[in-house]
Amino acid sequence: MTWRAWLALIGMSVLTWSMAWAGPAADPLAQYGLPWTSQVHWSNQTTVSPVPDGTSDGALRDAQRRLAGHRGGVIVFEPGIYRFAETIHLGDGIVLRGADPSGVGDARDSRYALPVRFEFPRYVPTFEGRGTPIDTAFKGITLADPGASNCGVLNIAIDYGHIDMPSADGNGTGRNRFVVGCILTHAAVADPGIPNAHYGQHPWQRFTARHHAAVCVRAVENILVANNRLPESGDGNFTMNDFIVQGGRIDGVVFDYDNRPGLYVNDAGLGGAGASGPDGTPETHPWGFRKGIVIRDNYVFCTGRCAISFSGDGTICADNVIRFKDDVWRPTTTGTNLTRGSATNDNRAVQMRGWRWTVSGNRYRVYRNICYDRQYRLNDGEGLMHEDHVNSTVKDSRLIGNRGNSYISIYKTGGIDGLLIRGNDIRTAGGIAAIYVVADRNQGRYPCRNVTIEDNITAGSGIQISGEPASNNVIRNNRHVGPGGGILNAAQAVLDNNTGYAP
Repeated sequence: MTWRAWLALIGMSVLTWSMAWAGPAADPLAQYGLPWTSQVHWSNQTTVSPVPDGTSDGALRDAQRRLAGHRGGVIVFEPGIYRFAETIHLGDGIVLRGADPSGVGDARDSRYALPVRFEFPRYVPTFEGRGTPIDTAFKGITLADPGASNCGVLNIAIDYGHIDMPSADGNGTGRNRFVVGCILTHAAVADPGIPNAHYGQHPWQRFTARHHAAVCVRAVENILVANNRLPESGDGNFTMNDFIVQGGRIDGVVFDYDNRPGLYVNDAGLGGAGASGPDGTPETHPWGFRKGIVIRDNYVFCTGRCAISFSGDGTICADNVIRFKDDVWRPTTTGTNLTRGSATNDNRAVQMRGWRWTVSGNRYRVYRNICYDRQYRLNDGEGLMHEDHVNSTVKDSRLIGNRGNSYISIYKTGGIDGLLIRGNDIRTAGGIAAIYVVADRNQGRYPCRNVTIEDNITAGSGIQISGEPASNNVIRNNRHVGPGGGILNAAQAVLDNNTGYAP
């Protein structure tokens, strides 16, 4: 045996030994019953320990190099705090795994805690001159190659960092990705378009990016985002006075780390804005109809934006808990304009896009933010929403057993063929319907077929269904509580045994 071969053998033995003692090789995601999770190289493991004084960037790079020649594997982090100065770029097949929680294992429980914590740089604002550069903070975890597969993050608490796994749609790779069991605080990023010199803004002004989620995962197929907790971040927000926007100056503008989307899971636009173009289909927008997407058992706190947004074909979004903060003053939603009643901050619980989705067992409380004048609220606050804006028609989808304080909005969809709304408890305030099923758009009527609305509890103004031509639609066994209940039937639905609704 040559010395080169001997060294190669020793190197392989050291790596194999480090993998062997790093932890169990069994698939920790097997409980979700998804066949693809077994394709992750769980048996290839190496361990990283905390660095008492300094950062762990170098240790993580070394661990990735150790696994790179073995089709990837799992980097196991021993309990402790890990500080990173830069964004982590995961290689193909790399999984970051922290120790399992020692107590409560359900991330929807406020007692959920993790023994492994990643800390990224905290942004320290200055309110003079050019301000603190944005690139000093707002780091996170992403992919070295958007075509990477079998990548994930498991059981890690992350502070001042986000997770972003982009897709590479062109080459057909980038599948089998997951974020499971994580806790994220201070996960917003700064909008690179603020300050805007066109409006004469101070160079030190900062604002949260409107469409950058705390967790964003896209893939060609197979995504699991489960049992994560996005709690209220607490400290870290900072307030800016003399904040210049179009039309004035504002005191008290907050850089709010919880004013950000929560979970974007294969989130994609599927058609023209506001029904201005053709609706998305698997042929026109294939990236919006990916399969194998599961979003479940998460806790998402927001002060604004959309808590969960997805697109796909057959997506499951189940048993998530969503909580918005009420009475939040939002003088600007863009960082450049004052808010008025027609403005929106996109506050909504779940936004659905695509076909054949199931949204079940979710519990949510969502609120509209207060406008600049402190008299009105913004034009949003939806509950479960599949609307015409950059979306598809509705096909063979289900809303089952959800509970919330804002309406189900299947609205101006341009066509519905197959929709089950069963066993939901939706209680809106005032004259707002609890359940909208509207295929029609402003420019005309659209088909509404095979819709069943049954066994729901509603409050507000009841149920509305509309579409033409219409066939095989049924509204039965629903119960309305409180005054104002009615059923507006403009889709030839058969009505049977509904109680509490005005005739």
